[in-house]
Parts: sequence; C-alpha cells; structure tokens
Amino acid sequence: MLSFADPLSVSRSFPRCGAFIRGRRWLSAGLSVLALTVASSAAEQAGSDFGKDVQLAPFVVNGKSLSVSVHARTKADRRYAEKFAEEVVEIAYETLGHSTGKGLVIVGAEGEPHPILVIRKFLEMSRAGQLDPSMAVSAEEGDKLMKKLQEKIRIEEDPRHPSGITFDMLLPALPLPLEGVASKLYQLAWAEGFDNARIEQKLKTLTRADLGRDELSRYDWVFYLPPQSVTSAVFKELLNKGMKAQKMGFFKRAAVRSAVFVFSPVVKQAFEAMRKSIMYMTILRAEGKYDEGDVDALVRVYAKEMMPDLKPGSGDEHRRALAAIEKQKTANAEYAQDPFVTPARLATWDPAAYALFEGAYTSQPPQATNWFKREGDSFQWTYKDHKPRVFYPAGERFLVSEDGSMTIRFLLDPSGAVTGVEERQVRRRQMVARKS
Repeated sequence: MLSFADPLSVSRSFPRCGAFIRGRRWLSAGLSVLALTVASSAAEQAGSDFGKDVQLAPFVVNGKSLSVSVHARTKADRRYAEKFAEEVVEIAYETLGHSTGKGLVIVGAEGEPHPILVIRKFLEMSRAGQLDPSMAVSAEEGDKLMKKLQEKIRIEEDPRHPSGITFDMLLPALPLPLEGVASKLYQLAWAEGFDNARIEQKLKTLTRADLGRDELSRYDWVFYLPPQSVTSAVFKELLNKGMKAQKMGFFKRAAVRSAVFVFSPVVKQAFEAMRKSIMYMTILRAEGKYDEGDVDALVRVYAKEMMPDLKPGSGDEHRRALAAIEKQKTANAEYAQDPFVTPARLATWDPAAYALFEGAYTSQPPQATNWFKREGDSFQWTYKDHKPRVFYPAGERFLVSEDGSMTIRFLLDPSGAVTGVEERQVRRRQMVARKS
C-alpha cells in the first residue's frame, strides 16, 4: 500500500499575487542505478515500445558515479527530468549514506491521463460491481492510496468561493510514486494507449492474475513526474478562474496578470519543491532504514528548505536542506531512544492533588499563552484562543489528552514550586513556563 510521508498543504492564496503552494513537511558509496533493458510486453502489444524511451542519466555526487533511468518522449522533458532527478537523488544519497537503489523516473506526456484518473476509474467500477471479484483486495489498496494522497496533499478549500483551488485543479501537476496497484494500473493504461474506452473495457475483464504481472518490478522505485509545462497551464487556469469569480474589469485583470508575471518564478519554485519532496520521500521509503515517522520528519524539513521564502539572502536551498536534514536525523535518533507512548489514565485520583498546577503559563513571555484548570471530572489545557483540550490524570504530575495524542507533565523546583509544563506529542516536545 502506498502512503505518503507528510502533508503537503496547499492554501488558497499565493504570497502577494494569488495561490501559493506550501510544502510542510530524499545517495552512498557503491550506488549503481541501471537502465531499463527490456521493453514492457504489454506496451508492445499496444504497438508502443516503452523501452526505447528509457535512457540512463549519469551524474557524479561527491566523486561517486550515480545514475537514474528516465523515460521521456521529448528532449525537453528528458532534460527537465534528468536535472530534477539529479538534484533529489543527490540529497537522498547524502541522507541515506548508501545506495538510493535502481530507480526510474517516468515523465508524463500531453494527452495522457494522469495515473490518479486511472485509479479513480478502477475504484468507480469496483464500487459499481463492474470488476472481477478477485479485484476486491486491489480495490481496497487503491482506495487507501487515494485517501492517503488527499490527506498528505491537502487543499484548503473555502466553500464560499467555489472557483477556488481544488484537488482536481492541481491534479495534472501532481507527481505520484508508482507502487503496488498504482504501478500496475499505469502499465495497463500504457498498454491500452491511454485510451479511456479501451482502459474501461480492459478493466471489466481484468483478473488478479493479470494485475499480478509487473514489468516495472525490476526497479526499486518508480516515480511519475508530470511535464514541467503543466505547472504553467495549471497556474493559468487557477488565475483565470479566480479573476472570473471576482468579475474583474480589464484594468484590474491587467494589474493581476502583471503581478503574476513577477511572481510566477516563485510559484513554479513552490510547485517544484512539492514535487521534489515527494520524490525524496519515494526514495527514502524504498531504500531507507527509517520508519514512517522518520521519513515523515525528514521530508518535512526538506520541503521547508526547498520552498521559496522571499526573504533577503534566500538561496542555496541545497546547502540549507542538507543542514536541516542532518539536524533532523539527530532528532530522529534521540526520539528513537525515548519515543512517545500514550499512557493509561488513572482509575482513581484526587482532584485536590492537581489544584497546585492550575493557572497561567507562557511560551511567549511576558504574556500568558496557556491555561490549566479543572473542569468537572477532567482538566483543560488551553492554548491562546484555541478550543480547550481535555486531559485526564495519568500520574502524580502527569496527564494525558482525551484522544491519547498528547501528554503534559508539570515540573517542580527543589522547593516544590511549579516552574512549568513539558508538552509531548509524537516527535514533538516543548517546555512552557509558569507565568509569574
């Protein structure tokens, strides 16, 4: 099952000019990535030789000869993919400290449906009972994939503005790791010449044995990369829809287009940062020794450093990304020694034992930012004007949130006075001082 490592959020507004994409939260001695040498038999049946468009893209990192296989239909797409892959694989090499494996980057082409659309068709037909019963397991895998994808690439949509950003508007520009059912359905679409009618007919007769054949299994990881030109097309669509919704006049449209022209490089860099983060995640998931939480954290800091920030002195994202990744690797190691574990609530407890801790706390002195108080049979820990979180005692000075995702531990000095609170969540620890 494919699952993404960290949310890549997309907000409704770009800095100063419209939509801006934010990403939050991917190389070693002896690396050898080989080129594809055998064409896909399914593609041959469709009269198209997949293998002929695969070439090896060699490059050197820290004196080591590395390479990645690239499938592209035009010279421009190949140049783009080679440069893109080299930048990401170099960071992944430095992160892993060993081989990034045998990888393939497939650049999409104009007129081909995005792999996500093929997966959606597969799921729609499954729900309608139009697939062979043996496809149930694969349909479940595909359904989990789509849910994870939309969780990780989140779109903040405002229902009051139906012309705002939606997942489908950005979909043509989104990359996708081709793993499991996603890889097999992409190969099926390729074999059917990306013709929607033929794809649908093929799906109706598809069996689990058919889906078991995987011509891309020779690779350790496969990554689908939309053409670079798609970014401009997607941004243009977002711009036109936004201006239409606002009923702008000629001069206002001209002003907006001028601003977009100035900031379009920033928007494109943000799109590229999002794409690189997902490829970085793909390599770490396939070749790394890290668990999902480690990958999650590493992708987050990589994405943050790759995103444009418009600050003076910005640049050299490569150097900053490597520094941030090394810092996060240290934090990951520390977390592994003391991971977050949800404690059990106390069966019985004395409310008076926690009265000492009630009051105001601060993470931004001198103003109060947090408050702790009893509320009926539980306690509340509130941050600023956010909704209070309900906590229950789990120890003498220790409480756990109602959903088990957070703990707070009250700290005392040698005299027994309360000095602050230690907040803990998965991969997060923060000290909040008692307000004087």
